[in-house]
Amino acid sequence: MNAAEHIVEAYFRLCRNCFTISDRKVTSGNNRQLDILAYDLKKKQQFHIEVSVTHRETWCSTTAELKAEFERKFFGRPPKREGASKGATDFEKGKSYFSKIEEAYSECGFSPSSVKRIWVCWMVKARDNSKPIVEQFSLDHPKGSFQIEILSLRDYVLPALEKAIGTANYDDEILRIVGFMKERESQVKAQSAHSCE
Repeated sequence: MNAAEHIVEAYFRLCRNCFTISDRKVTSGNNRQLDILAYDLKKKQQFHIEVSVTHRETWCSTTAELKAEFERKFFGRPPKREGASKGATDFEKGKSYFSKIEEAYSECGFSPSSVKRIWVCWMVKARDNSKPIVEQFSLDHPKGSFQIEILSLRDYVLPALEKAIGTANYDDEILRIVGFMKERESQVKAQSAHSCE
């Protein structure tokens, strides 16, 4: 689990009160893994969360550009590329790993038809990233349309996590760093206010 995934896992655990599973391998899924699975006991909600974060605004995608990533990560469609010999890649062979992804859900006790998909990125170009962006994507898939919720790490996840943890002394290094950053910001603002008086 990388740092961004760790932050998102902590957000689902501490802000949404979910039980989480990280880096769940997809058996026979051609090196695939699910970043985070989360379950909300109270609401009986199941989530498959994928995290793709770059912090440079110029590299951030539009919602239209994200569709190929959703297809790959949530529905197991191989990325379009050509092999050295024609028909050698999974894409050219028309393979799909969706059934293997659904098996991974089932192995964790999830009902594949009930799993909600969430994509976390730094931000989405030309969108209001201060709240979840729920888009309806019509995917060429046997089950039809799927709702995918998009969360901005910068504008939504980090602020919510900072608020949830406060300045508590966590043993978790990532949460401790987030707490330090929040306290630093608070103290710098307070010092600036006093120096202006």
